[in-house]
Amino acid sequence: MSIQGRRNVVFVVWAAVGVLLIWRGLLYTGFREETVDVTALHGNDRWIALGAALIVGIGKGFSALKKGARRAVTHIEKQGPQAPMWSVFSPVMILLVAIMVGAGLALRFAPYDAGVKAWIVGILYPAIGLSLIIGGLLARSVPPLEAKATR
Repeated sequence: MSIQGRRNVVFVVWAAVGVLLIWRGLLYTGFREETVDVTALHGNDRWIALGAALIVGIGKGFSALKKGARRAVTHIEKQGPQAPMWSVFSPVMILLVAIMVGAGLALRFAPYDAGVKAWIVGILYPAIGLSLIIGGLLARSVPPLEAKATR
């Protein structure tokens, strides 16, 4: 698979996970209803959480996830144009994703105050989802990281 094709794989995976996180987070903000028993935010709290998620998501997307996209592109380019599709993500990134999935599940299923959970998940899930979409879009075009100078 070509280098640009593998960059597109990064975009598709990150954007799909981002949409999933936004969808899950909207349940806690009260903008989406489902049959599961979830305490959601109401009234102005919904809009405050959504605004906070947008601010955090855009900030994280153009800072941390931009750097993450550049790391992913650097890894892809080091693999060369003939590398297989499964070499898109480095082992470190796969481990990081596993840790983040575990942390996300802990946020949702840990036994703590439902109102606090609605605020935390209602802000963090959409924020992280938006930042992943931004990072995925950036992964299609950002340059790789510069090689570190050795002394």
